[in-house]
Amino acid sequence: MTDQTTSEQWPPAGCPPLAWPILPDQAARLSWYLAVIGAYGALWEGHINEPQLTPADEETLQALEQRLGCRLPPSLRDYHRQLGVLSLAEILCSVEPGHIAIQPLLEAYPGIVDIPEIDLDLGLAQRLIAFGDYLGNGNMFCFERETGVVYYFDHDTGAALTRFFESAEEYLDALILLTLGEVYDDDDSVEALISQRYGEDLVRKWRY
Repeated sequence: MTDQTTSEQWPPAGCPPLAWPILPDQAARLSWYLAVIGAYGALWEGHINEPQLTPADEETLQALEQRLGCRLPPSLRDYHRQLGVLSLAEILCSVEPGHIAIQPLLEAYPGIVDIPEIDLDLGLAQRLIAFGDYLGNGNMFCFERETGVVYYFDHDTGAALTRFFESAEEYLDALILLTLGEVYDDDDSVEALISQRYGEDLVRKWRY
């Protein structure tokens, strides 16, 4: 929030309400994403965390898919093609090669080989592509290259891989809602909304 923005003006004009929206189609989803990102941009204006729209061209996306040996899930591909914002409530990995890039989980976290077999399905891990860096602590969101199902990789406690969402679209929607929660400075309400849809166990694993 900038110095020029008073509390009476917050949240900024055009900011959606803190609620799951009705999204009848992809156009409505894109509109919601853009509105939330705009409000989040007002929150972080002038700061290093200010979100930047950096859509990827088709050539870049195809080059990534060639490196991965699989297609990106349609919703994730569309997100990067139209928006490409990486800095939200969590960090999304870049479609470009580099330090925090979309890449196989075993490349993103080489130390995975040291996790005890009792805590890790290595066969599954070999099929996962990391696309979200969570908070930069080594825990990541990944999609299974054949089904697109999203798993949470947690190297700290218990089972390393937890099935979280049935699609990247579900994760992105939840991430945008978390981002909206930061705009409203209301973690409790946004976590309650996610719990209502996906269960308290998921929120506990994700956020705590």
